[in-house]
Amino acid sequence: MFKTLILRNAKRSVKDYLIYIVTMTIIATLMFSFHGMIFSKDLRALFSEMTVFAVLIGTASFFIIGIVIWLVKYIVNFMMEKRSKEFGTYLLLGMTKKQIIRLFRRENYLLGLISTLLGILPGFLFQLLFVNVFYSVLETDYQISPDFNWQSIAISFGVLAIAYFFALGSIKRKMKKMTIRDFITMDQKNENIIHEKSSRKGIFLFLSIVYILFFNYMILSSSLTLYLGIACSFILVVAIYLLYFGLSAFFVRFIQKKRPSIYKNETIFVLRQLSSKIKTMRFTMGTLTILFTGALLSWMVVMMFADFQRTQVKQEMPFDIAVFSAKTKDSFEKQLTTISEDAKIKESFQYSIYQNQTSALNDYLYDHVDSTYKGKEVDGRWGDSTYFRYDTYISLSDYNHLRKMLGYPQASIKEGHYILHGKKRLDKQWNNVDKEVTISVAEKRLKLQKINTEPFAQNGINGADYLIVVPDNQASQMKAYFSLLVVDLATAAPMDLQEKLDKQDKSFTEDDKYGDLYTMAYGNGSNQIVTASGTVLVRDYLINQASFAVVSICFMMAYLGIVFICAALTILAVQQLSDSTKHRKRYQILQQLGLSKRETERVVLKQLSLFYLCPLVISIILSISIGLFAGERFVYYTGVPATPVKFYGIALLVFLIIYLGYFIATYIGFTRNLEERN
Repeated sequence: MFKTLILRNAKRSVKDYLIYIVTMTIIATLMFSFHGMIFSKDLRALFSEMTVFAVLIGTASFFIIGIVIWLVKYIVNFMMEKRSKEFGTYLLLGMTKKQIIRLFRRENYLLGLISTLLGILPGFLFQLLFVNVFYSVLETDYQISPDFNWQSIAISFGVLAIAYFFALGSIKRKMKKMTIRDFITMDQKNENIIHEKSSRKGIFLFLSIVYILFFNYMILSSSLTLYLGIACSFILVVAIYLLYFGLSAFFVRFIQKKRPSIYKNETIFVLRQLSSKIKTMRFTMGTLTILFTGALLSWMVVMMFADFQRTQVKQEMPFDIAVFSAKTKDSFEKQLTTISEDAKIKESFQYSIYQNQTSALNDYLYDHVDSTYKGKEVDGRWGDSTYFRYDTYISLSDYNHLRKMLGYPQASIKEGHYILHGKKRLDKQWNNVDKEVTISVAEKRLKLQKINTEPFAQNGINGADYLIVVPDNQASQMKAYFSLLVVDLATAAPMDLQEKLDKQDKSFTEDDKYGDLYTMAYGNGSNQIVTASGTVLVRDYLINQASFAVVSICFMMAYLGIVFICAALTILAVQQLSDSTKHRKRYQILQQLGLSKRETERVVLKQLSLFYLCPLVISIILSISIGLFAGERFVYYTGVPATPVKFYGIALLVFLIIYLGYFIATYIGFTRNLEERN
């Protein structure tokens, strides 16, 4: 009998909670695909070090377990409330509470097993698709091949089993404490809506709106420090929940005032339904709003890093190989020997960067570039700095040789002038250099002739953020600061070449522990999000590393964003679909009062639209200031040629497409339920 009941009830639940099953299948599919990528032989062949990817996916899974537990617990609790009379009837017929709990838990385990099994095949297909994306980004041919592994299935099953175990465990404890009367009356508790005595709760709406506007202002004006930002974010979460407490009180009070406007058409019916749902779901609505905000910001991060991958990764390192040496007359013999053993050298060039004991441009940048830091001298050693200790210069002949290697046009300098070559993202700072900075060589002041901003390896190789280009005769009057070697290869660099050159550089830096490398205050520049810096840079290796890291971050954030929005929208949909059966008599009354089928559907559309718009609008208001600020900082620190509005706009478009899909599915299910009942 129990098996028959379990199968019958599970079948009924699949029909009534199809959106929930679909969402859990989507989550299972993503788990199988991402966990499968961790063990993918193809991906390991492409990139042997998978630790970064595994850590990122593990971090995402940690948050997703919590979301899944919350989602399953919420839906199961919701199902229990809707079937409470059925369970009370079972008790009256002689079944024990233990039997009912076991019956209900097995039904839900069966639903979980169904959604998990449905996710295996699409998860495997998505795994192949995602691996192909990695190969495409790294510009490597990919032969699609079966890569089915049991480790990913075991991990995914384990994660989902843990989520269901904890979610159903809390329901078990709740059902144990309930009596027959509790079961019989449980589904009636949400009906006491209109009798809201505490009208003062409406003040929460005003206070929350004021604080949200204040928070947006603080974000956009860059007025938040680290600790103040954490404190304000915590208060913001509280304000979101209080907003719905105030909103529910506002709607109830508005209805109770019985203004003439509420009696026009079906307004009072829609407001009554909306106030009812917000009143009973105000804490849940706050949580959903936070999830929607998190999904929007997650996808904005995806858009930012995807654009960075597309436009900036290769520009960070324009030379095939670049080697830094604190020795001003380094011959780079060991490095050239190592390189020639592993790759074919097309051209190599050795040159010097100069300094004249001045730091006028560095000091200007410290004052005008955000998040820069200046090292201090302690016992003859300099600490880490954004820039070198002194301004960095290069001779015109060396500069033109490098430009020729990179395919840039040649440059010339007028008498008494200099060229500034800097990062394009600092255009604003460069425009004021000639007015605020005095550049002098041999006590002769030079004027700024031109600013060049092509990619030029300026994260500690050709200076940090900039180089000052002067004629050869003036460069010869300065002191050599450090030496550089750049190499143009005729073939691709092997992936282990970076490690070999690093070992040679490591032995030098250890021997030079208190030498020139430390006294010069080595700088990396002001890029702070993704940057290629160091004393040895192999372009192919660094592009491979950076691309893999960037794409891994994109996958993790997209993973979180999809789970966040699907889980939240599932709860919205299930709540409304339940209303279509629970309150079907109300819609029948509307039809008896003269509303046609089309007019009834219009009432449903208006009701669903208002219900879905509440968390949507609030989440957009919350995320737009944070997103635009984060996008502006990302553009500033990376030089991505885009605007924050573009990143947020694309993320919002993806968000709205999924949102609209769930809305349409809810509307169709809602109207279909009404037709079936009628």
